[in-house]
Amino acid sequence: MRKMILAVLFVATTLSASAWSANYDKAVYLVAAQNFTPETSALVAKYVGKDITRASNHLSWHRRNGRYLESEGWHSLHLDEKLQHAPKDENDAIVQIEKALEVIRNHENHDKETVSFAIHTVLNLMVDMHNLSNVFIEGIPQSGTEFQLDISQCSMANRPIRWFKHSWKKLWTNRYQTFHGNNVYSPQMWSEDIVCMWGHKQSEFSAGALNDWATDIGTYTKGVYDRLEKEGGRFIHATVQDLEPLHMSCLARAAYRIAVLLNANLK
Repeated sequence: MRKMILAVLFVATTLSASAWSANYDKAVYLVAAQNFTPETSALVAKYVGKDITRASNHLSWHRRNGRYLESEGWHSLHLDEKLQHAPKDENDAIVQIEKALEVIRNHENHDKETVSFAIHTVLNLMVDMHNLSNVFIEGIPQSGTEFQLDISQCSMANRPIRWFKHSWKKLWTNRYQTFHGNNVYSPQMWSEDIVCMWGHKQSEFSAGALNDWATDIGTYTKGVYDRLEKEGGRFIHATVQDLEPLHMSCLARAAYRIAVLLNANLK
């Protein structure tokens, strides 16, 4: 039984290695869909299906079935020391998004499966490039590493401080969902929270283009790393809670920017 549990945990970790949790993905897609033009909505339904939330982790699904294995390296965003987009090769979210957008712009000249995969690529990678654990900045050693988290404040008061290793992936992908009772919050509820908290920033988040958005998300990523360094490489539980609004704003950024890209390119 123990081996079976470990195997399940390994698979679950592998599937979510590059993405937010499925609930976050779906919430982002719901908010994006609310901002599609009627034409874009009709074409997304044609190529992806009427339920856009089923696009969650589509690239991972293909890899599990032995297809598009090269997409494993597409989920990261690479920036230089000035926070400018600086891909080293094709294993970069924006590089692959731009390739997919070229297909989407010419969707009438491609078969349905090719266009469907391109739209799914944009949906999946736009979400992933806004997950701070996927952002790698030149010259910042914290990128992609673990940090120390104090868990003494998560339980009984007046207990000795207990530090344990925590990863950026676990923090941005799952921890805030855990705060809200794991699956008690549905994707629809998460999407409503995103709009309630950040809808007033839609115009600001939507401005610019892919490279501008890379610098924007890189600025916040560096801010978190700078704060960690200032605090001696350790975060207390209260600090993690303080970062939740940033976490939600990243979801909002991804949602509104997906709508911008698909409205502009899928016609």
